[in-house]
Amino acid sequence: MKRILLAILMAVSLNGTSQSKYFIAFADKNNSSYTTENPTDFLSPYAIARRERQGIPVTTEDLPVNKTYIDAVTAQGATVKYALRWFNGVVAEIPSTTIASSILGLDFVVSVTAIYEPSKQGAPLDDFDISPAYHSKSTNADRYNYGSAAQQIKMLNGHILHNNGFTGKGITIAVLDAGFRNVNTLSAFDSLRNSQRLVGTKDFVNPAANIYLQHSHGTIVLSTMAGLMPNILVGTAPHANYWLIRTEDTNSEQLVEEYNWAAGAEFADSIGADIINSSLGYTTFDVASQNHTYSQLDGKTTPATRAANIAAKKGMVVVISAGNDGDSPWRYISAPADAKGVLTIGATTSTGALANFSSVGPSADGRVKPDVSAMGYYTAVQNTDGSIGTANGTSLSAPVISGMVACLWQAHREYTAMEIVDLIKANASLSQSPNNNLGYGIPNFASALSTNNVTNLNKEGLTVYPNPFESTITLSLPSASNNLVNVTVVASNGQSLVNKWVYANNGKVELNLPRKLVSGLYLINVTYGNTKISTKALKL
Repeated sequence: MKRILLAILMAVSLNGTSQSKYFIAFADKNNSSYTTENPTDFLSPYAIARRERQGIPVTTEDLPVNKTYIDAVTAQGATVKYALRWFNGVVAEIPSTTIASSILGLDFVVSVTAIYEPSKQGAPLDDFDISPAYHSKSTNADRYNYGSAAQQIKMLNGHILHNNGFTGKGITIAVLDAGFRNVNTLSAFDSLRNSQRLVGTKDFVNPAANIYLQHSHGTIVLSTMAGLMPNILVGTAPHANYWLIRTEDTNSEQLVEEYNWAAGAEFADSIGADIINSSLGYTTFDVASQNHTYSQLDGKTTPATRAANIAAKKGMVVVISAGNDGDSPWRYISAPADAKGVLTIGATTSTGALANFSSVGPSADGRVKPDVSAMGYYTAVQNTDGSIGTANGTSLSAPVISGMVACLWQAHREYTAMEIVDLIKANASLSQSPNNNLGYGIPNFASALSTNNVTNLNKEGLTVYPNPFESTITLSLPSASNNLVNVTVVASNGQSLVNKWVYANNGKVELNLPRKLVSGLYLINVTYGNTKISTKALKL
């Protein structure tokens, strides 16, 4: 077996307590004590229900990493920090290159990759620059008086969903961020805590740390979604459930944080989150050899992007900030905003104009990015000292959208994650002429709420797998078993790409689609007798 040792580095901090971190990739999951037939052993009932509702199978990718392999790595002298089932490996501290080499020599180890060098420390993550907030007049027409948050919600017609009772109830949002300082005491989150909708916390940077004493970034992000102070500040999903997950180390910027992100996304999947909000992005690092190039933002290369694609494949809506490099030499989106299955969010002013700092597209492989945009300039937030102010960044436009996604999905629980994403893009201001500044534009959630252009996937028993696909798909049509059916595949621009008559052999139809199909969402129509059913599938 060919194995590669990637950039093994040894570095010890001045106090001698911090070690280099590596990702150790394993060859397989052979002899696992877990099986796909018993997913309750490693996935929560909520995670299983989310998959079942969307016709997503549990696969070997979901199986935990082999404990025998982990024990063998530990026996060599490594300290395993966490396992990554989607990547089939572990992140571990290794005290010397000698030990790293011995681990590489194990038969089941494919590679050992350096992802953190403790001697390289950059500038800590800045706090938001908070400005005084504006205030709006009270109105009796809406369920809430939004106070300072009125414009960021009403420009999306989010108030119409709220007025109809869709406030995110029953939807779980996992927030991957840098820390959630004072969320346990701030008044914006009183309702969240008192109603026990703050479901839990998880820290992949330092499990021993108090997540409520860490950075302010996640706190301010959370306030745009979960805040509930009528007449002062109301978030876009004030009745959703929230998990707070720390993946960002604010004391440095190194590749390990992308692996932390992957661990956070895996965890969000396993506890049954419906939505991931991440206002984090990665381009360059404190260790120059770790830097990404624009060509790597191709939707499939960087660790965080790979994890984001998998998270979307598991049936979560993954909402990612585009980045704040629009006025810098980099200009472009960051990872994982380039992921193919996610909803990437740009930032606008209160009038809908592009905010100058908002990162632009396209992705390196030519896809439109961002996907949609929302207000990220003078966005109303609660600061960690309890004051209400405004701040700037795609870090804020992303959660504004995440909260509205929760409200829309509450209203249309029958839709899949990919259908929700498509629905939002189809009901945005630039849906007919998307560009690489604002994407498909500013979503109209009232229009998305009332639209009838997304078919109920399971209404007639139609499922498609794998979804996302590469070239071959299988349609499951139990209600059309052994019938002659007509299948068409239609691109998002309306062009019919496939039109053929085939037999549904025992309810199954296999289609080989052209490999040259561009990445994107495709409509699949099946007709037999007087029945016409449709679904959608994502081409990676």
